[in-house]
Amino acid sequence: MLAAMQFEPALSRSNDPQDEDRVLLFAGNALIIASGTDAQLPSRVALAALVPAETVHVGVLAGHAVETAHIDTATQLPSGWVPEPLRPLYGRLSETEWAVAGRAFQLAEWDRTHRYCGVCGTPTERLTEERARACQECSHRAYPRHSPAVIMRITRGDQVLLGRSSHFPPDMYSTLAGFVDVGESAEAAVRREVREEAGIEITEPQWFGSQSWAFPHSLMLGFTAEWTSGELVPDLAELEDVQWFTRQRLPVLPPPSSIARRLLDAWL
Repeated sequence: MLAAMQFEPALSRSNDPQDEDRVLLFAGNALIIASGTDAQLPSRVALAALVPAETVHVGVLAGHAVETAHIDTATQLPSGWVPEPLRPLYGRLSETEWAVAGRAFQLAEWDRTHRYCGVCGTPTERLTEERARACQECSHRAYPRHSPAVIMRITRGDQVLLGRSSHFPPDMYSTLAGFVDVGESAEAAVRREVREEAGIEITEPQWFGSQSWAFPHSLMLGFTAEWTSGELVPDLAELEDVQWFTRQRLPVLPPPSSIARRLLDAWL
């Protein structure tokens, strides 16, 4: 959680760039970080040759400004530095650093993909009074994207409903999840996704918690509910398998970094 360390989000910095700034550079979906097991967020001086002239300010972490930007995937990296996807860095970075890196990735990606107005094609400019890029021609503003998604723990007595997607690691199952449709409430999305992916009906969803998930820009809204009726009929276009599991017979579960695991740990 971001509150576990001193992190303060901010739109802009109050001083000039410093050598000890934390600069998070992304090549594609990967963070440029020192190789080895002792991972930490890189400083500006360590990656000085790679830092572009324009970066996005993320905030202040433990007294150090945090900046972010995208670099070309073909960029030659200094010796000892490698591109690492964010997910495997959970546990190697502190929980707060990992969360800040996820925030930075989403801001860098927003800044990279909104350099031109989506309405008229004019180059946009980053605003200082709010987190937005604005078109000087038609005044359209583009804000960092958030895609709300629901994720739900469905139980039936002492059993929990888990599904397996084709892109999961071997033997791993997770709670069901899906994006919220336009004009749909989160609770309605929970009922629809469970009906579509598993073919069952459930009780009124109950709020559990949320998590920002930078893969690529989701806001995960966690719920719980109980089975009320129906037999499992998996949507094989979405999932390879859907099953009821007991505490005594569980598959490989999602990593601790995910709200899916938090939902399951609260049940276990």
